[in-house]
This record gives sequence, structure tokens and C-alpha cells, in this order.
Amino acid sequence: MGEAGRSEKRRRLLSARFTVYFVLAMCLFPQADYLEVLRLVKTGDKGLRSWPGVNKSSLTRARQRLGWPVMRELFQSVARPLGADCELFRGLRVLALDGMLLAVPDSAGNNDAFGKSGSHRSPMGYPQARVVAVAE
Repeated sequence: MGEAGRSEKRRRLLSARFTVYFVLAMCLFPQADYLEVLRLVKTGDKGLRSWPGVNKSSLTRARQRLGWPVMRELFQSVARPLGADCELFRGLRVLALDGMLLAVPDSAGNNDAFGKSGSHRSPMGYPQARVVAVAE
């Protein structure tokens, strides 16, 4: 977190380290809301104290304090080819490609970036972001 310029100046109830774990858990449970994800994270670690003052807005502020550069640094530090050169198939790295569409909030910025389905005269539904991933 220090490499991304996000060091903590004071001790908080929701530390930057915990917020990173929370964001990763949100990826594991995409259908759950903030408080449900928090409950699931706390269930996994019995050593965590109870946090009666934590609500959705405090989790949102913790994510905003953390910022996206921390997650980018984390990704860049761990994302690399997993297989060694001896594990290639006929000299080629074996990869899988998959994609999906995610509905994003209906805002002017999202409409400009992603557009809506339907025609130009009658757009319908929410804007959708196409996510494509490559896995080794």
C-alpha cells in the first residue's frame, strides 16, 4: 500500500489492509451487499472483534480512502504466468479466454462509456460493461 501512495496516517477501525481483503471478498461474493460481505469476512476469522459502528457508508469511505492504485499494485505484483517454460504444450502456453457482461449503474458517464442495448432511437435496459479475462 505504501508503493501506491496509500500509507495510513492513523489507526482506523477499518484498516487499509482489511479494506483490501474486503474488496477481494466482494469479488468472491458479487451478489452480496456490503454488510453481508463484511459478515462473511468476519465469520472466516474468529479473532476479529465486533464492529458495531461499521455500516455501508463507512465501508464506502474505507474503499474511497484505499483507492484503485492499491488494487492495481496488488494485481501487478501477483499477476504473472504461473507455468514454467517446461510446462508448455508444444512450445505454446495454454490459456483460456472467457467473457461476460456486467450491468453497471445507469448514469450519464456509464451511458457514454458503455452504451445501452436496443437501437439509437429506443435504448433499453442498463448500460453493460463487457469483461474479458485470460486464464492460464
